[in-house]
Amino acid sequence: MGNSELQDTLKSYFPILKEGSLNDIVKHSSYLKSTKGTKLISEGKRHHYIYLIVKGSVKSYYSKESKEVCVWFSLENEIIGTTSTIQGDASKETIELLEDSELIKLNIEKIKELAQTDLSISNLLNNLWKEHATFLEERLYQLQFMNSHERYKVLIKDTPEILQRVSLTDIASFLGVSRETLSRIRAKK
Repeated sequence: MGNSELQDTLKSYFPILKEGSLNDIVKHSSYLKSTKGTKLISEGKRHHYIYLIVKGSVKSYYSKESKEVCVWFSLENEIIGTTSTIQGDASKETIELLEDSELIKLNIEKIKELAQTDLSISNLLNNLWKEHATFLEERLYQLQFMNSHERYKVLIKDTPEILQRVSLTDIASFLGVSRETLSRIRAKK
């Protein structure tokens, strides 16, 4: 993917950006093609990038007693990163590719610097934070007020292709149930 394709892709995803602001972001972005199982962000490490998924999918998880506890999944046209890494801290979670994927890698440190003097980029970052806060609020609501069957129904309604792209083990982990319980939930459909 050349610079003009990179710019077109970013423009389609960030239509609120002014042309000059978009050009500045492109300077701190690159195209990345990577294979299933690649860890984009690792728990306990600092990372200076966020990613836009052009093609593929990822999962985010915490490690607990050598088990993966899935927190979220993302598919095409979504921005991924961790709150900790955006703030310059070591990540508390790992983000791993579930499929061979194509991504745009954005240097968040450089973009934060640009946001100090560019209102368009500052507004973009604010919008991304709002989206993330809304996502977290919804996830907390689901965990506190929905049972695993209800969470499963929401997951399938919001992303019906998830069953073809994410393992049942990861979906069960995301729902906080065993694979056997997930099988019973799926049988009740």
